[in-house]
Amino acid sequence: MPALFFFYTLLVLLLFGACQKEVEEQKVVGKQVPASVSLTDLGNEEWRMGNYQKALDYFTQAYKKVKEEGNKEQMATLLNNLGLVHWRLENNDAAMECYDEAAALATRLDMKRLLGLTYTNRALILKEQRDFEKAFASNEAAIAIFKELNEPRDLAIAYNNQGQIYRYGENLDAALNYYLLSLEECRKIDYKEGIATAWQNLGTVYTQKGDAKKAFNAARRCLAIARQLDSKVRIREACEELSKSHERFGTADSALYYYKKYFEVERELMEANQSERLSQNQAELGLEVKNLRIQNLQNEKDIANNRLLTIAFGVLAVLMVVALFIYRYFSRMRFKERQLEMELHNTQKIIDVKEQELKTYIIDLSRKNAIISSLQEGAAPKQETAEPTEEEIAALLEQKILTDDDWAQFQSRFRAIYPGFFSRIKESGVALTEAETRILVLMRLELNGPDMADILGISPQSVRVCKMRLKKKLPSENYETVEAFLEYLIR
Repeated sequence: MPALFFFYTLLVLLLFGACQKEVEEQKVVGKQVPASVSLTDLGNEEWRMGNYQKALDYFTQAYKKVKEEGNKEQMATLLNNLGLVHWRLENNDAAMECYDEAAALATRLDMKRLLGLTYTNRALILKEQRDFEKAFASNEAAIAIFKELNEPRDLAIAYNNQGQIYRYGENLDAALNYYLLSLEECRKIDYKEGIATAWQNLGTVYTQKGDAKKAFNAARRCLAIARQLDSKVRIREACEELSKSHERFGTADSALYYYKKYFEVERELMEANQSERLSQNQAELGLEVKNLRIQNLQNEKDIANNRLLTIAFGVLAVLMVVALFIYRYFSRMRFKERQLEMELHNTQKIIDVKEQELKTYIIDLSRKNAIISSLQEGAAPKQETAEPTEEEIAALLEQKILTDDDWAQFQSRFRAIYPGFFSRIKESGVALTEAETRILVLMRLELNGPDMADILGISPQSVRVCKMRLKKKLPSENYETVEAFLEYLIR
């Protein structure tokens, strides 16, 4: 019974500690956050509402968390988000640092879409700084990536940004061309928000070029799509564009009409934002009041039960000390058990390796003896031995090639089955890298791309890239394909 009592006490203490840890982890920016809501989600919500400083706090904490966890992909994404927030807060130096770090991680992790987004974001800052040459180069890199990935939405945004850069640089013809390209990409996926933006920018260029008919047509198309979307932001921008166009082309009454429309929508947006912010503040205030009431009730309860709690804490302290000793005892036992299991596992691995080395040595020795015998009998040794057995091939296919030691062991076993293969590679005169040699070896075993990728611990895309590099190295007059080169090696 005492042992059972201590066990239950220990269980309660562990559960209590876990609950406390979970509560502490959910305390963010001075308030508790539901466990189902992530810091990134909170940052995105604050970003949507325009609370950029709060969004910065959430994204910063989320970045620290994923950095501790070692999640490189999330780190790259959050760095890009942090760059956007810094940009909105007009801290362009910090934004560029975040974009540069995100781009470096995206390059290492082959996150091409994120890399393209960082190029686009950096181009926006460079445009604002009037460094148009670097802005063009950065945005062109983004366009190339989105074309390769076939991302119409991202490509449309990049085209639109390129048009903005040209327009800021007063190159209206180039700006017009890129706005039209953006409009074309948006239409492919029926991206109405992007279509409205493209028409608005086209209206601006046509107005600056003095083409009244096209300017009014573009602005009206923007307004029509904005009304379909019921987007007050887009309606406001379309009305503003129409007002500017009418003012530019001398129709003052129409300019005044659309300016009033613009002002009405602008006022609605301001009132909506203020109302939303007021509701949020009231909700936060109500939560604070509720927490304060709960705290006061808890304090009253603590004062009323002070004596009982003192005794309870004394007993609990004794139980905690006893439970601690028991826990440490069992922890030592488990640690020793794990140590012994690890030593046993390592010993077994060493035995397996030694057995494999012995088998390989015996196979090599037997084949060398056969060659020596054939030489003594006056017969030329064969470059290749008899066809390997299914068991030998299966043993090779079960082995992974993840480290240099794995490759050395695999080479030894492969050479035992196909002794002349590596020498034929050297005789061919083609300089191959270690990775290309591994691809040829696995092709000799008649494996497909996914199986090669599984054995090598890489992606099928990397296998295809390696084959392409290998094909480029081969003399085209001798070998049209990698398979033709392989046939030469195994003849």
